[in-house]
Amino acid sequence: MSADPLAPTGLVPEGWRSVADQLYANAAARPESPALVCVDDGRALSWGALGACARRLAGFLAASGLGPNDRVVVLGDNSIEWLILYYGIQAYGATFCTVNVEVNARHAREMLARMDPKLVLFEASLDTEALGYGAPGAWIAYGRHDDAAAGGLFAMLAALPADDSAPPPAPVNGPEDRCVISFTSGTESAPKGVLHDFCNYYAIAEHQRDRWSLTAEDRILDVRSFSWASAHMLSLNPVLLAGATLLFARGFSRSRFFAWLRAHRPTVVVAVPTVVNMLLERRGENEAAGAFAGVRFLSCSTAPLAPDRHLLFEEVYGVPLVQLYGMSEGGVVCANRPETRRIGSVGAPGMYQDLAIRGPDGEALGPGEDGDIETVSAQHAHAYLHADGTLEPIRGRPLRTGDIGRIGEDGFVTVTGRAKDVIIRGGVNIAPLEIDNALTACPGVAEAAAVGIPDAVWGEEVCAFVAFKPGAAADVEEVRAHCAATLPPAKAPKHFVVVEALPKNANGKLDRNALRVMWEAEAR
Repeated sequence: MSADPLAPTGLVPEGWRSVADQLYANAAARPESPALVCVDDGRALSWGALGACARRLAGFLAASGLGPNDRVVVLGDNSIEWLILYYGIQAYGATFCTVNVEVNARHAREMLARMDPKLVLFEASLDTEALGYGAPGAWIAYGRHDDAAAGGLFAMLAALPADDSAPPPAPVNGPEDRCVISFTSGTESAPKGVLHDFCNYYAIAEHQRDRWSLTAEDRILDVRSFSWASAHMLSLNPVLLAGATLLFARGFSRSRFFAWLRAHRPTVVVAVPTVVNMLLERRGENEAAGAFAGVRFLSCSTAPLAPDRHLLFEEVYGVPLVQLYGMSEGGVVCANRPETRRIGSVGAPGMYQDLAIRGPDGEALGPGEDGDIETVSAQHAHAYLHADGTLEPIRGRPLRTGDIGRIGEDGFVTVTGRAKDVIIRGGVNIAPLEIDNALTACPGVAEAAAVGIPDAVWGEEVCAFVAFKPGAAADVEEVRAHCAATLPPAKAPKHFVVVEALPKNANGKLDRNALRVMWEAEAR
């Protein structure tokens, strides 16, 4: 394993608690309460049973010689078993490492070599040869926790002696040891590895519990892939800290979603703009009637959501929609509270987030001025893990998020675009998100996005990619007229390209680079 040269930062939240302390406290306080429920098949695990699994896993990891910062890779889709390993490995105090085996299949060998794990635990159905079976680390299929006949790790754990009356095992980690290594959902090159410490993940969970007023009575439904850090931050870790219940599926299903709501009665639903748009564009007659009963709010993050879509969703489904803004290495940068949400804003800066808006020369900008969003925070990850195994510190210094935004007099933040996506027309910076919102407000438009394309006179000109709703009567000229009426002339698109759908990455984020490539191919 590469040496870790990074010194502790001292940015440890007051009252920090280990994963072991949180897990075993929940197991003692509410042993019969459900901790994990798979809405696909109804399999569930109580807090008491999860604590018992973690005890056995701790014995196995100790016997295997693992210590703090030793890395255990877990390869598989969302499942009860995956979650037992997520909580159990961290409760022991080792480092849980995750890879999205579907999206990052072509990078998997390199990513595994970069992490240099001592142990790789995998779902038996995976094509492990394609993922690099055998190197590095010892490879073990993990099987099923409730079926010893399936073999694998859980069958081995079931055979171990256990004394549940003994005190829970003490964790081997400290607050600034590594708890998770995850990867970003990059689309241009190999994804970035991000090393998270136990203390920064705790700070994020504490923020979410506070901002969403979570209690042990909450039931959080999250059907996104657990291989992304966003799921850890918004559901897995807050559920642990609050002693709540996590409802999950292997993935989102439009056809089964409302049945899940009715059968399992979540109080919070975690979603992304793609899910919101799917629910709006394919509305069934009366299928949603009463389905959101008991749901306090639905969260939306990972990508911007146009205000008109936000308003329409609340009108159609009668449930508040709450936006937030985060990043793998930066934690939850901003978030709304359900009771004080601002439509069009990602909310106020998060707990422990010292946020500033910076101008082109690094100067601090005032309220209402657009600039680079920068934070210093105890929520920040420890470091980047580069492909050559070297580490680049993150926490303890200013982090430029790569986003452009403004903060209002009321303290609420609005994200207006990505710094790399800013269109520079005649020396004037144009945030494409403003144009996106104008485009999607046009009747008949399902989704749309603007990018800058080369122009001999202006340097860059605005080009709009538009996908129309099925059967819509609208055409490009109507959209052009709508933009001319709602945008300043410099921002109104001069070129239009009609597409069936906008390209997105694995997390449902718009891929503007792909749009530029499409334009270049069309312009040849």
